[in-house]
Amino acid sequence: MKKLLGLLVLFSTVAFSRELTLESAIDLALENGKTIKTSELSKENAELNVKRAFKTSLPKVTYNGQFQRAEHTTRSMIDIVNSDGTIGDGAKSGYSQSVGLYQPLFRGGAITGGILGAKASKNIADLYFWAEKRDVRLDMISLYSSIINFEKNLTVLESSRKELQARYDKQNEQLNLKLVTKADLLKTEYSILDLEAQITGTKTNLEIAKKDLKLKLMIPNNEDITLKDFQVPENLTSGIDFGKDLDEALTNSLSAKLAVNKVDYAQAEKIVARSSLLPQVDAFATYGTSKESHNFENSFDNAEWRGGVSVKWDVFSFGSGIDEYNVAKNNENIEFINKELTSDNIKLSVTKNYRELIRLQQLKDSRSKALEAATENFNIDTERYNEGLISTVDFLLSESQYRQAAVDYNSAVLDYYVAFETYRSSLI
Repeated sequence: MKKLLGLLVLFSTVAFSRELTLESAIDLALENGKTIKTSELSKENAELNVKRAFKTSLPKVTYNGQFQRAEHTTRSMIDIVNSDGTIGDGAKSGYSQSVGLYQPLFRGGAITGGILGAKASKNIADLYFWAEKRDVRLDMISLYSSIINFEKNLTVLESSRKELQARYDKQNEQLNLKLVTKADLLKTEYSILDLEAQITGTKTNLEIAKKDLKLKLMIPNNEDITLKDFQVPENLTSGIDFGKDLDEALTNSLSAKLAVNKVDYAQAEKIVARSSLLPQVDAFATYGTSKESHNFENSFDNAEWRGGVSVKWDVFSFGSGIDEYNVAKNNENIEFINKELTSDNIKLSVTKNYRELIRLQQLKDSRSKALEAATENFNIDTERYNEGLISTVDFLLSESQYRQAAVDYNSAVLDYYVAFETYRSSLI
């Protein structure tokens, strides 16, 4: 029975535990991310709007049916005959209905502008979709790296606590033998308590980061996750050509393409606004009754074909059409200015991210040397302390410097990797 219960507990643990790699976490974020799903829907709507824009140039079939009833005034309604053959009087009423085919002939550029605008809007939606995927990927790399960093720091801190606790226990024995003072013991105790606070803070940050990760990956909160560490290459900048990357970003990055398509959309809006100043011409063909018939059946029996061309032109509307056109022109100029601003922002962003990458690479190298020196110094001071050549304060200082050097190096390595991915993202 105990074996059975043990197996059930084991299976339960396995069922609610998952190991993630950086690549699998990115894939899950791209697959399950809510922002990705909303971008996909916006992209689909933009594609449908392109189809709608093309269909405005196609013929349209319309049915018109009407029943109308009104009060008699002085008019004689001798043309209205009741169903029994008598002349109608009192209230006047009648039916009319028709089926019409309408084909736009001229819209002053509204159809063309609508199609161009819909295409530009679709391109914008596509670009926003890919930009969202890029940002989700970078956000996942940053979050995953921070969790790995917290776990590595926690390992360093807990190892240091174990070392200090063993030292504290030994000092307790030495205190009884009058080999150390009470002050030495209290200094070690203080270091342990300070270390406990750091461990608690790191555990809290780790727990919050993991919960954030589960939310973004749509993983149930009761499911435990284990993150697999990844290796950061030593020199990520070796294959970077900054000048070439900058030129590529200015022409082919998502931000640059978005700016171009926003100009195209504004130009299409200007074409549509200008069309309101011009006439609208349609060809039409209808079959039905143009006058009211007292009987519903007569509205079929008296139906006739009609056809021709209709023209509609808002000749005077207090200048509202001109105002609309001027607004569209101003919007076009705004987008041209925004395009120039986008180029400036791309230059600034790419340059800033590159300089930060170089700085963090140098910082990583320097902290690697600092860790190497702190490790060597701590090993020497440990031997000297055991031999009674240095004080407890000197030993604790050396241990603290080693611990901080290890924490700083872990952070520098992962910050360096995130900076590299941030630079790459600014080129996309």
